[in-house]
Amino acid sequence: MPLAYLRSDADRAFAVGWPRVLTREAVGALRDMGTAARLGTGTSRVRAPYWMARRLLGAAGRPLDDDGLVRFTFATPRDRVRVCVRKNQSDLLILWQIFLRRFYELHAAYALPRDIGTLDTIVDLGGNTGLAAAYLTARYRPRRLLTVEPIAESRAVLRRNAELSGTTWDIDERAVSGREGDLEFAVSAFWDTCTAVPAVHELRRTRPHRLENLLARPDRTVAATTVEKLLDDHGIDHVDLLKVDVEGSEADIFAEPQPWMRRVDRIVLEIHDKYIDGGPVRATMRAAGLHRVPPRTPDPAGSNPVELYVRESTPG
Repeated sequence: MPLAYLRSDADRAFAVGWPRVLTREAVGALRDMGTAARLGTGTSRVRAPYWMARRLLGAAGRPLDDDGLVRFTFATPRDRVRVCVRKNQSDLLILWQIFLRRFYELHAAYALPRDIGTLDTIVDLGGNTGLAAAYLTARYRPRRLLTVEPIAESRAVLRRNAELSGTTWDIDERAVSGREGDLEFAVSAFWDTCTAVPAVHELRRTRPHRLENLLARPDRTVAATTVEKLLDDHGIDHVDLLKVDVEGSEADIFAEPQPWMRRVDRIVLEIHDKYIDGGPVRATMRAAGLHRVPPRTPDPAGSNPVELYVRESTPG
């Protein structure tokens, strides 16, 4: 369609920029396919590059939306990991982030003075399908891992990945927020972006090319709890690593310092600056005695920053 017929400046800018974005993504996909072949083990040396290519094609054309599962085995610096994912855009994106980009390989991603051996207790807020939990289990060998996922479809895959891990995970079905009660979730088959923050959903809805709009599902209500009650309910007094990826709800969780934060040594979290004001979140970290560890390399273009905060007295 000629650019003059596009309805807005944003539409025209998107149309002009799309070929450039596609070229960049194609180059990145070739690189990712090589990384997948190198880090995959056994048949995953072939299977993983194939599905990285399918992810790109789905993003450029008709998005993948298949609940069928495919299994992979990947190497980590400590041990191999077996996982399964759905054949959809969301799961393949998270697979790329965690097993190819290694978002949670803390010493490699952040300028820590020394490597981390083991982490006794890990709490995962925003567990999705359990890929982060699987990596953290294999890499840091926690004695205890608690993962939280309120969306039933993703939680079903998470339970499969808990079985594949060969360890026992505590799985909580509630959402986590700044208060207890019920939350209304905007849901789509781009599963990792389900959000209970209306401002996040509304902004995404104004961008019709986003996969959340192409793969929309009916909203649903889920029970929510606070971090303090979550830890108390599971008898957790001390957290070595708190991982947070909650699609904007970090603004409520970290609106101000809370007593439970004194129990936590490290927090690695995605701050959705494109949708919420991340300033108060970062201010709360500082007020709670947690300092930001600089990343070793910049975050990928267009992504939300994943930041690591460590308590001053924490070794490493």
